[in-house]
Amino acid sequence: MKQAFAILLTTFGFLSLEAQKQVAITYDDLVLNGPFISLEHTIAVNQQIIADCEMFGVPAVGFVNEKKLYVANEEDARINILKSWLDAGLELGNHTFSHPSLSKTPLADYQKDVLKGEEITRPLMKAHGQILKYFRHPYLHTGPDSVTKASLESFITSLGYEVAPVTVDGSDYIFNTVYVDALKSGDTALMQRTGAAYVAHTLRMFDFMEHVAKEVIGRNIAHIYLCHANAINADYMGLLYQELKQRGYEFTSLKEVLQDAAYQSEDHYIGKWGISWLYRWDKEKSTEWLKIEPEIDQEILSLYNNR
Repeated sequence: MKQAFAILLTTFGFLSLEAQKQVAITYDDLVLNGPFISLEHTIAVNQQIIADCEMFGVPAVGFVNEKKLYVANEEDARINILKSWLDAGLELGNHTFSHPSLSKTPLADYQKDVLKGEEITRPLMKAHGQILKYFRHPYLHTGPDSVTKASLESFITSLGYEVAPVTVDGSDYIFNTVYVDALKSGDTALMQRTGAAYVAHTLRMFDFMEHVAKEVIGRNIAHIYLCHANAINADYMGLLYQELKQRGYEFTSLKEVLQDAAYQSEDHYIGKWGISWLYRWDKEKSTEWLKIEPEIDQEILSLYNNR
């Protein structure tokens, strides 16, 4: 009966099978990723990101680098940015203190950086009735060898953290760098081209990762999107949310997405690259997928590489 009812609704346009698609949105590098303009701009960027989350019902998680809080005469204002995320009902996670690469940093030093990265965030979460429970590796570097990887996994687990994987990454930091350069120079035409290129590329990445999921897992999965707290997302994430909704995505929490059985798959990857977990779950060709990913707009990539 339920199946027949669903078919009936679909036939008359009330229900789309694509509406079953889910994604958790995660923002890295709080309080700001990319080129700095001013404290006022940083505050405005976060305010707009939070406003878009509220408008579209996005239960986002923001991953904090606490080193970014320690700017002379700005500490209180920057901590208040984190409070504003929590006041809006959003969640924070640990992204280490100084964003080191596990591929280049001794494990003991990296572990100290993880601990230092929760000194402010954990009490803030507690004051808002939340528990700091998610950790994300900077650069998505999970370990250059099996011993380092296993040791860090054990350490992270002992602190009560759950690793926040990533399945879709739109490389927004590249677009944002070009975008902020254009903003500083007053080149509004380039800003518009860059923003449009970012949204288009990210949507292609979602399409591509849906294909990869069906190849690797046998079906589409609940996805986790990695982006950053930066200027281009402040200005264009609302549009991206609209586009994703039109493609049948519903925005859900990281906790809910991680209940998808796909996230119980083994992470086979050992190496220096920060690749999607969908690639990591494919033991035979984990890095081969990188070669056929959608390419970034050549104008944007050239401006980024030659700046």
